[in-house]
Amino acid sequence: MAQEREIATRIASLGELSEIVAAIRAIAASQMQQSLRSLEAIQRYSDTIREALLDAADMLPADGRTTAGTAPAQPGLIVFCAEHGLCGGFNEHLVQAAEQMLREASAVLIVVGSRGGQICLERGLKPRLVLPMATHSSGVTATARRLATAVYGMLSDGAVTGLEVVYVQHGAAEAVRLVRSRLLPLELPIMNRQARRVPPLINLSPRHLFDDIVIEYLFATLENAAMQSFFSENSIRFRTMEAARHNTENKSEELTKLVRRLRQDAVTTEILDLISGAQALSFE
Repeated sequence: MAQEREIATRIASLGELSEIVAAIRAIAASQMQQSLRSLEAIQRYSDTIREALLDAADMLPADGRTTAGTAPAQPGLIVFCAEHGLCGGFNEHLVQAAEQMLREASAVLIVVGSRGGQICLERGLKPRLVLPMATHSSGVTATARRLATAVYGMLSDGAVTGLEVVYVQHGAAEAVRLVRSRLLPLELPIMNRQARRVPPLINLSPRHLFDDIVIEYLFATLENAAMQSFFSENSIRFRTMEAARHNTENKSEELTKLVRRLRQDAVTTEILDLISGAQALSFE
């Protein structure tokens, strides 16, 4: 009986755990849907900014056109991690990738996501800046703006002279890949577009206009990377919780079967005791 009570307690605990897992799974699924809708809007916004950037570059004088430039002396490496755990090896894989990149070339490490920053410290990495990652899709844009403001300050102070961003992108068929993209020195995006017959009407100097659009382009790129990372984080969390749900269900089923077997053994023992007692009385 004591063993049955212990197993019953474990089954009840697994039931409570299953409810928690189901709640986290549902939240992750909701965040995935919301971030997916946001990604579509961000992509349209990014395409518009890219088109404007190319138009602005075409209007620059020949001696003022931007080039890809050489590798920066002190680049900044932005790594998008998660604010919390319960997302498998999401943070660990990103930190490992950043560690490998820093071995190859020195860079100023900037981490978005408190959990990722903590893992960096545990692995001996020292981020120059750690910013909190959004915990819901509606906060991703604000996170990107805080990051952009901090990065602009570091560029202005000369703390960094270039930028690279690393994040996880979730593709088709649940494929996950690590994306590493260079933002500065600027590389103009390549787009298939038709040449304009009439140049756009502007009220600013071409250089001033180009510089303003570059700032907006950098923000759009950071926002896209942040939303891609947020979607991938919740996608991995959803799959992790799905696996945890199956494990708790299987364990609960195994314990339920064990309780039934113990009860059956107890009943069988009682029946055998009754038979033995009846036989003993008959011999008397």
